[in-house]
Amino acid sequence: MDITTILMGVQVVLAVVLVGSIMPQDTKSAVPSQFGGEGNQSYFKPKGKEAFLGRVTKISAVLFFLNALAMLLIK
Repeated sequence: MDITTILMGVQVVLAVVLVGSIMPQDTKSAVPSQFGGEGNQSYFKPKGKEAFLGRVTKISAVLFFLNALAMLLIK
């Protein structure tokens, strides 16, 4: 097997994990309540499923980016 084939397979798996971790997350308004939005209570830390999905999303996004850079450098 060629290294580019392996990296492409890893990229596909990371893309599926990234989409799978983003889709079930709750949407939050980025507009503060002064401007007509719901507001963002960022001083509360997420717990349970939200914390896990946020962590998985961050890790898989970084790995996706690093894998894309590795694929670019190897070509």
